[in-house]
Amino acid sequence: MAYTNGDAKKEIAEIISGIGSDERPVSSTKEAFKIIAIYPTLMLFTVILMWFVFYAIMVLTGDNSGQKISFYFEAAQLIMGYGGWVSIGVTTVVAIFFILINYSTALLYLSIPEDIRRRSKILATMKSTVKKISLMLWLGATLLSFVGVWSDWMILLAGSIPAVLFISIFIINGYLGIQSARYGLGSLMSTANKMLSR
Repeated sequence: MAYTNGDAKKEIAEIISGIGSDERPVSSTKEAFKIIAIYPTLMLFTVILMWFVFYAIMVLTGDNSGQKISFYFEAAQLIMGYGGWVSIGVTTVVAIFFILINYSTALLYLSIPEDIRRRSKILATMKSTVKKISLMLWLGATLLSFVGVWSDWMILLAGSIPAVLFISIFIINGYLGIQSARYGLGSLMSTANKMLSR
């Protein structure tokens, strides 16, 4: 059975009613942060892991048995100087930027009562698609970075994860914007802004 405009309007009306209810629990800022920080934290962890793998490959390539511990620290400094610190630093900055931009969206999502969130086809579809987009972007960035580890293209190792994370800001928000226009969520956004600003 096709999902009609009338079905969408009923769902949106129910969501708006739930947000406006005096019985609605106040959105948890901590929970909102947890939701929105998963993807950028995963990207940051991945870029650190890739540089660690690159370091391990470089150090284990030759015979370094019997070397002092200072050798390994110096090797780490040298290898990270090839762009590791910049790559991790830029990824951290973009991750913070990603969280700040999407934090209000997470608060809006949590302002909808849980039982309504579970029943809503619109929210279930949007949530599922955002998860799939995030997973595909992470896998793509990881693959590019992994190619950079094993090739001479250091730019892939240094730049793929922060670049994909930055691009994902526009992809995810673009998708949410399109879906908002498609389902007519303007009234929902307006109501939520009024409620969250109180």
